[in-house]
Amino acid sequence: MTSTFSDPYIALTPLYAFSSDTEELNIGEVFRLVRYKQDSSLQLPPDDILTKHLRLYAPDYLLWQRAPVEGTVLREALNPTQFAGEDRAAKLEATLSILFHFPATNLFRLLRLFKPGRVIAGDTFVVACETRSEEGFWETTFGKRCSEMVIDYGLLRTERGSYALPSGEVPFFDLFSKALLPQLESLQRSAYDSVLPPLEIALQLYNQDETHEGRAVLNALTALEALVTNEGNAELSYRLSLRVANLLESDDASRLHRFKEMKEFYDLRSKIIHGSASKLSPKLQNRIENVESLREILRRTILSVMAITASGSASDIRLDELLDQIVFDEAKRKEVQKSAAKFLHVECFSSYRIQ
Repeated sequence: MTSTFSDPYIALTPLYAFSSDTEELNIGEVFRLVRYKQDSSLQLPPDDILTKHLRLYAPDYLLWQRAPVEGTVLREALNPTQFAGEDRAAKLEATLSILFHFPATNLFRLLRLFKPGRVIAGDTFVVACETRSEEGFWETTFGKRCSEMVIDYGLLRTERGSYALPSGEVPFFDLFSKALLPQLESLQRSAYDSVLPPLEIALQLYNQDETHEGRAVLNALTALEALVTNEGNAELSYRLSLRVANLLESDDASRLHRFKEMKEFYDLRSKIIHGSASKLSPKLQNRIENVESLREILRRTILSVMAITASGSASDIRLDELLDQIVFDEAKRKEVQKSAAKFLHVECFSSYRIQ
């Protein structure tokens, strides 16, 4: 396999349990997905960390990523003379984060928010593509986990086919990305604040994508608390369940079903926290075996909150107060739900549009 970009530096991320109907997918101007073939090789030294990684854990696809600047600017930005002194490593990491890691993190967040499924991505390796020796080898210069998830490589073989991105969905993903990317980039700029925004906390927990059922339940409910509550009292499970039901569901029966479902997940959380998860009722046992349904509620809630934020519907009122208002105001609830549904596309992609 040869480089799909002509840049002096690129980033590569192996994707596992990923499928598509084509060998290559272009995503915007920065990313390209290429099906990995084990009988081909990157022009990397045999002892390079990326070479060893691909040999041990062959991915389904490789994500090729270029920096969002042209080659001359990129060479200057990564010129070794720019990183002299004792803090050389810190300066280099900060530059690579801006050029490669932040865009990769946002891409993985967007893929997970776009549709249900598990996007399993390994470390993102920045590779120098210029000739560095007579043999013409490239070399890996830096690696960092941008997908925000913890991977159990021993379980990769059981994760085949967990996320599919057909070529026909890419145009809709591009529209989806353009609509949400400004909020994600704004959150990255606030990542160094002493107090993280609730949406950033929820995204981090969602993107950890825990495979352990107990931790997945705790992460998802903690993320939902960050999004739609602003208190920590005995009524928390009731308030969260009610707000999620009124935000996501349009008719009485669906709201009641969602409310009961959330209450059951909270009962499950209590059992897990108090160490009694081994003594679950059949109802709660069913919940822990279907934790993906809770992650789907979280995905839809994150997108709904992002849509409300983008529309300005909660600009003069706290979100938790707005969600309490719509319990008693049918017209207001329909108005909020209409704004919240902006990023929730339907199964039929041909009818999906972002205004």
